[in-house]
Amino acid sequence: MIQSPQGRENELGHLAHPEIVMSLASIHTSQMNVVHVLYDLATYPDYVEPLGEEIQNTANKDGGWHKSSYSKLRKLDSFIKESQRCNPPSMLSYHRVMAQDYTLNNETKLTKGTHIAMAVSAIQNDPDVTPSPEVFDGLRYYRIRQQPGEGHLHQFATTESNMLNFGHGKNACPGRFFASLEIKTILVKLIMDYDFKFLDELGRPANLKAHEFIFPNPEGQLLVEKRDVNETFQF
Repeated sequence: MIQSPQGRENELGHLAHPEIVMSLASIHTSQMNVVHVLYDLATYPDYVEPLGEEIQNTANKDGGWHKSSYSKLRKLDSFIKESQRCNPPSMLSYHRVMAQDYTLNNETKLTKGTHIAMAVSAIQNDPDVTPSPEVFDGLRYYRIRQQPGEGHLHQFATTESNMLNFGHGKNACPGRFFASLEIKTILVKLIMDYDFKFLDELGRPANLKAHEFIFPNPEGQLLVEKRDVNETFQF
């Protein structure tokens, strides 16, 4: 950012703008993802035990907890990915403005200056892409990854042509791997050291929507209790 700007791009205001955009894109989205997962864990508490067992078994096999341990949490990764599928940060992505006229294969004409976007939520929730998309299945992608040749695919941080929350191709989000690690670090600690449930019987509060953006409801309330010190997870 310091070396590439030219002309007015070197002015402080222009340098500050991309910093703000990157902060907006990287900080609140990870925080929202964690809240969505916590809401979903409280909604579907039967997942807490198998996720906790996976974490403990990984620690036992690794002889402690290491950075590489996070990549072995396939069930947790699947749960996070399913939570994002049901609660994406935005209904649209890949916003672009056409720099020149272009005609698609189906003869649709996009004129210069046209604002286009991809309907990422509709694409990933198409029944041809995700069977029974109306059902929350926290181990959906875990089971898919058990199939031959699929083990390295369908991860929270990997991109696919029909899973575009992080973009795809050369313009995919470069920070998605750090975001995945950051989210898992928080969730491992919460899952292993705390019990939590919704304060009342109303369950998961409805998401808030602003234009195409989706936010976890900040008015949701969770009862959180720290487990006995002998039961907490030692990193």
